[in-house]
Amino acid sequence: MITTIPSRTILLLLLFLPLAAMGQQPNYAPDRLLIKYESDQRLRQLKGKLTSDPRAAVEQFLRLSGMRTIQPLMKTRQRQKLRRENRSGADDLLRIHEATFSQRIDPLHLSAKVERMPGVAYAEPKYIRRLHLTPNDSTLEKFIDFHRFSEAWDLSTSGPEVVIAIVDGGVNYTHPELDDKLWVNQEEVPNALRPTADQNADGSVTATEIGQYLRDNGEDYNGDGQIQLDDALHPGAPFTDRADGDSNGYTDDLFGWDFRNSDATGQVAGDHNPMHDGTDHGTHVAGIAAAETNNQSGIAGAGFNSTYMAVKAGGTPDDPTSVGYGFEGILYAAEQGADIINCSWGGDGFSNAEQDVINYVTRRGALVVSSSGNDGVDKVSYPAGYDNVLGVGSVETSDMVSGYSNYGYELDVLATGSGLLSTSYGESFTSKSGTSMAAPVVSGLAALLRSIHPGWSAERIGQQIRTSAVSVENDNASGFAHKLGSGKIDAFNALNTDQPGLKLTSVRFENREGEKLQLNQPGTVYANIVNVGKPVSDIDLQPEAVQDEGIELSAGSTRLPPLSTGDSTEITFELTIGDDFDLRATPAIRLNFRDPNGSYEDFGIAQYEEFLHDVVAENRVKTSFGSDGTIGFTKPLLGAGGVGFVPRTRTSGGYAEGRNLLFEGGLMVEIDGTLYDAVRSETGRVSRDFTPLELFTTTRNESVSDLDGHATFRLESDTTHDATIRLQTYAYNHPRLSNAVLLQYTLRNNSSFRELTNVYVGLFNDWDIGDSADNNASFMPADSLLYFSEATENSSEPITAVATMGPISGILAIDNTTEGSQDSLSFGLYDGFTDTEKRSALKARKTKTGRQHSDISGVVASGPYTLDPGAEIVVGFAYAFGDDAEVLADQVAAARAQKPFEVSPAGRAVSDEEPAETKLFQNYPNPFRRDTQIRFDLAKASHVTLTIYDVLGRRVRVLRNAEMGAKSHFVTFDADGLSSGVYFARLKTPDGVRVLPMTLIK
Repeated sequence: MITTIPSRTILLLLLFLPLAAMGQQPNYAPDRLLIKYESDQRLRQLKGKLTSDPRAAVEQFLRLSGMRTIQPLMKTRQRQKLRRENRSGADDLLRIHEATFSQRIDPLHLSAKVERMPGVAYAEPKYIRRLHLTPNDSTLEKFIDFHRFSEAWDLSTSGPEVVIAIVDGGVNYTHPELDDKLWVNQEEVPNALRPTADQNADGSVTATEIGQYLRDNGEDYNGDGQIQLDDALHPGAPFTDRADGDSNGYTDDLFGWDFRNSDATGQVAGDHNPMHDGTDHGTHVAGIAAAETNNQSGIAGAGFNSTYMAVKAGGTPDDPTSVGYGFEGILYAAEQGADIINCSWGGDGFSNAEQDVINYVTRRGALVVSSSGNDGVDKVSYPAGYDNVLGVGSVETSDMVSGYSNYGYELDVLATGSGLLSTSYGESFTSKSGTSMAAPVVSGLAALLRSIHPGWSAERIGQQIRTSAVSVENDNASGFAHKLGSGKIDAFNALNTDQPGLKLTSVRFENREGEKLQLNQPGTVYANIVNVGKPVSDIDLQPEAVQDEGIELSAGSTRLPPLSTGDSTEITFELTIGDDFDLRATPAIRLNFRDPNGSYEDFGIAQYEEFLHDVVAENRVKTSFGSDGTIGFTKPLLGAGGVGFVPRTRTSGGYAEGRNLLFEGGLMVEIDGTLYDAVRSETGRVSRDFTPLELFTTTRNESVSDLDGHATFRLESDTTHDATIRLQTYAYNHPRLSNAVLLQYTLRNNSSFRELTNVYVGLFNDWDIGDSADNNASFMPADSLLYFSEATENSSEPITAVATMGPISGILAIDNTTEGSQDSLSFGLYDGFTDTEKRSALKARKTKTGRQHSDISGVVASGPYTLDPGAEIVVGFAYAFGDDAEVLADQVAAARAQKPFEVSPAGRAVSDEEPAETKLFQNYPNPFRRDTQIRFDLAKASHVTLTIYDVLGRRVRVLRNAEMGAKSHFVTFDADGLSSGVYFARLKTPDGVRVLPMTLIK
């Protein structure tokens, strides 16, 4: 992705998939984490402030979680080299460590916990990516004409000094179309061989010269009956001297490196031979990018005379599609001088470590080109979705996006990837399809550009390819709008023009008071723009709402100030997000850049990622609520979309904030045995069972509290339980309630015929107080209060609680680290949170309310309730904290005594609405098998007779014969003993008779 800007730092769209719950291959290693510490200066500051070593605390926590080793991600010689060179961004890489574990862990949950600890910049799993390949039939080299490479080659054929790294599953570098194009590490050519091997005495030994040297000496070192380049890597060959000639930490890496080669014990190891073995994917990619061209045989590589570097990052025989060391490969390629780095692979899950690597190699001058993915969905995989990566999708020669190609706001360009013929096993050729095949077409074009513009930055080359592309948006369905990048690449335009390169680097959305923008508020978008291309003086910016409804832009076109290469500017424009905006979407604005003569066009997408939540900060509690049932964070595994639960201390100037204590919080509702919730699931991902109907917003000086909040949501995609939930929050500024926020949930049954039974409403919270691995959960029986604290003796951390304000159905303390389910109420969460466990927690009563010295969560719940059609219940909770248990109990007691709302008692809730007319409704369900429900409304109290007749007019049941009140009534007709057929319900009241047919099917 070259140009995609959210309203904050891009964060992980994380797939939280514990291995025990997965039916597919994991997208991360099960036994390791990547941890980036903050700078040494910051760690020293924290040590003085905390009076303890934050790094030691992290490693102690990891050891308690089963850590076996922790060491820097980079090898010793790599680190030494980076320190010597002192390149921009190198410090980010030097601070990344890899922790390995002796047991299988839940990498996403554990890393999210570690990331919240002092001294940690980020922690995350080590991701495993997958090759992007879709088998198909051949169409010989159609990319040449379709993307105007023939014309481009008249302007540039590149040269061997331009290197395209193929970070993939290895390359068959002995193929006749590839052997002469292979990059050679000059520092690994033994000095004793140079005079003989460098046949043209130009100071550089090429793969062609190494091949000739081997043939001249007639030695088949590996004994396979052929003299080829791979003989040079045999232990007995003179080119293999077991010396690390360039001190990069990789011995004898003459032709590149193999980061993932399974050894005899099945352990992952590395070696100096990047030959493919488990797949020919990398070989195929290498041929498209850099096969021998203009040699009257075989195929033509897009990069013409450029050289390729073979870097094997996966593709072993036992797991041929996995790429487990892609970013080690990217870093290696950049350090060895690659100009273009092709990555025809990817996967889900944003990684800060991977983005750090991308940023570093970009500053070094290497452009990373990556395929978007082959799932045919609106989701660009990583690394294609990262900033500073040129993301490539696939397009057919009809200008229609390929059916398998992923697309999205992060996509940059398209290239044809269907049925491309390229190199394969031995000396053969084969055709393959996929975005994997489209990416090296673009990498070849980038190599042509690098050759004629050697002084351009990697960003400028990427932007030149993007801005010279031809839009195909009008040739595709409306669902692809704004999601196909700049269109299909045009090689001739890319080489024949010099374009500006405008990019969005940051965006924020604010109201006129400089606060978070809410619905119906006049707001301002602040967009920072940088020019990485040629200087410009007359570019117009035109904002455009991506969504069809709900966003009103008041600004027209804006003329940007003159921008030289590397200059940046901030522009503003006004907008309002209205009530008619679809709250299931993220507000997005397309910023169109154009020059007046039409020779330059590009765009960037700004997304308002913080849209769904608002912050409550009226007293000593600072917390946030989402419009989707989440509490603290809408994206808890990222610590994003909110602030958590932050205790504050009053100061003369306002409040001093403490540390966030809440890892995750959310609503759980059970209805008729079906669970709806907004907390982590058994797969680890947050359940999204509530659809926003009204955005959570806060208003000061309301009639109830000093700061009221409210939101409304409904049960997601459900026709069985037609219910809406309204959340209202209340924050008071007087001392007895200064440490609390009150929550009111009003659940309404919207059905006109179906009652909701066995309804339970609860809140789940995962607390991390101080040392998150050493927390206690305790219980005050007199107050029915479950509270949480740091277990450390004399801890200065606050004590927290969530208290029910009505009938209690469940109070449960959960030890997150418990393995398996010891019983229905003794289970852990590191393997996910199942619906069965959630239902048990909602009905736990008060039997498991104590846990000590562990990572702890809790559930509090009210119920059971039954709601008649049209009825509603009110359930209340209070979040509170105190410096000790007595203060906490006082705050909870004050919250319960305040009673800003009346909670519903357990049992049946009936509608208090009087019907406007007497009416008999169609039964539900209909047809029915055994029993069905009949509803009738009485506008006034009267005598009622409800009778069932068969088709012959015979009376078979009398369901009611009594005086009944003015309201909605629901009567169950049990047809046991009756045969299938049509029956009639007859309602007789003083003002008439009403009849409806019903169908019984057995």
